[in-house]
Amino acid sequence: MPDASPRTPRKISWDVLRVVAVFAVMLGHVTHQGALLHPELVGYPFRVTAQFGAAILLVISAFFVCASLRKGRPGRWLWNRVARLVPAYLVAVIVTYVVARYATIRFSGLPFPPGLSGFLFGVPQGPPTDPSPWYVPTGADLLGNLGMVQEWGWRYELFYYLDGAYWTLPVQLIAFTAAALLWPRRWRTHRLTVALLWALILVPLFLRFVVFDPVSTPKLVETFYYGLGLHRVHVFAIGIAIWLWAKRRLANWHLALFVLAACAAQDLQVFPFHQALPNDPERWPSAIGFAIMLLLVCLAARGPDWRFPGLVRVAPAVTWLAGISYGLYLVHQELGYILARALLNVGVPGWLRLPIVLAAAVLGGWAITAGVERPVHRWLTARRDRRDKPGKPQVKDSEPVSVGGAS
Repeated sequence: MPDASPRTPRKISWDVLRVVAVFAVMLGHVTHQGALLHPELVGYPFRVTAQFGAAILLVISAFFVCASLRKGRPGRWLWNRVARLVPAYLVAVIVTYVVARYATIRFSGLPFPPGLSGFLFGVPQGPPTDPSPWYVPTGADLLGNLGMVQEWGWRYELFYYLDGAYWTLPVQLIAFTAAALLWPRRWRTHRLTVALLWALILVPLFLRFVVFDPVSTPKLVETFYYGLGLHRVHVFAIGIAIWLWAKRRLANWHLALFVLAACAAQDLQVFPFHQALPNDPERWPSAIGFAIMLLLVCLAARGPDWRFPGLVRVAPAVTWLAGISYGLYLVHQELGYILARALLNVGVPGWLRLPIVLAAAVLGGWAITAGVERPVHRWLTARRDRRDKPGKPQVKDSEPVSVGGAS
């Protein structure tokens, strides 16, 4: 049944921001982070050292949490988000694990353990013959990633990330759950909301740089700090602050303070002063990129849509890419490294590897979006709707919610 209520036209500006942010993540991982993890993956025509894309995607996600949560019941809203995020993630984890098992054993020059169970979970015998062996994921890694508890176990060497990009999923789910619990509370006045946003920025900084000692802090304390995503909550705070400002509920000067504080928090949390190198090639590009993108988010939130003549012509392609950005985010990093190494093994030069890896990521992102994320989301939410109100057709909630996919 179509929604009879008027719909706001889709804004090109938000799609542009999502696409720029997700491609910044992809280019940084392929051209820079890949070489840090696997020294042989070099030779690209340029390197993108800036780290701001994932943070901006979370800012946008937080903005649209406010825009969508106020439209319905928190429980239904939260289920909608979980149904959109989790199934595609679980499929991506399984695919990445199977592909990584095969590829890393081959790249390291190890023999395959016998049988299907041996291939999936066995330990290859003998020393690797490749001078730069790749880590072979284990069954414990698979379970840890399926449970989204990687941050709680890697410091104790219990399991490791199958893909470094997966850190955003548990952080988002924690934030969405907190939003659903706090939104309907009667004590949630405007002043308390603003105070909470400042606390989300300042308290984690106080804990990390004043309360915790970088040398003597126990692993357990660090595990809780990072496992709960406290080093990332400032991006949700600034996203909510921008939404309040867009609704004329926050003054210009107050938003400016929020933006400055968020930029400082982002820089300190990613490049803490007791660890950062004086000439770190990542720090300034990351800080400047994050600040510029935050300003563009503010322009998109309160300014006119970016319907420039040249941009309107490519709007369908930009909208399509924005629509698959969550799938892109899920499959581009570790699978991209594996594809890059396979191409390197057959002699493909860096200038050609880069577009091939990016194109493969787009294809994979489309496949997991069209084949898993959207159909499973429709099925799960339809079952919930029929159970809640049998016999009554429900209005479709089509707002994407994921990293890179909030709309």
